[in-house]
Amino acid sequence: MRTGPIGRLTRVGWVVAVALTMGSIVDARGPARFRNPHILSEPSAWFLHALMLLVFLVLVGSLATVLGNRRIAQRAQAAALAALAAIGAVAALVGQLTGGSVWGFPLADGVWTFDVAMLAEEFVAFILAIALGTPGCEIGVWAELIARARRQVAPRTEGLACVVGLHLIDRWEATRRHRRAQPGI
Repeated sequence: MRTGPIGRLTRVGWVVAVALTMGSIVDARGPARFRNPHILSEPSAWFLHALMLLVFLVLVGSLATVLGNRRIAQRAQAAALAALAAIGAVAALVGQLTGGSVWGFPLADGVWTFDVAMLAEEFVAFILAIALGTPGCEIGVWAELIARARRQVAPRTEGLACVVGLHLIDRWEATRRHRRAQPGI
């Protein structure tokens, strides 16, 4: 099953949304704009951080599933979350010891870099998903590419893992195509 025109157009909309989001945090100042403590009071920033963390964990799970299995994926996700927490704790400690504040360099820079890297991953994943017609969650495009390289079938990334519900649009379009292809319907 490949995505249809509505699914691809929806993904184009997400490409635009990701590009605009990245454009709102990437400028000549780079991560310096995240060093200001006022960013901690902005709900949109917290939403972005939480969403990028969720995307990261889904990505780790998807890659670990195609490279191993679902049990390995759960362990990989737990290890990735623990590693991020450890990196954050060390960055906060370094910031406190060198600058007298937990929030600032290097923690704020790390959060900004993480958000930008995940937005860039999402941008590329959506573009590839559009080009390849990858159904379901855009993150599934990476598993599909790895599976293709290994001459295997990629596991599906959908359900709760697909945060924006692209799998629902793809399923609806596939049902419509199937009904049209059946004689007498």
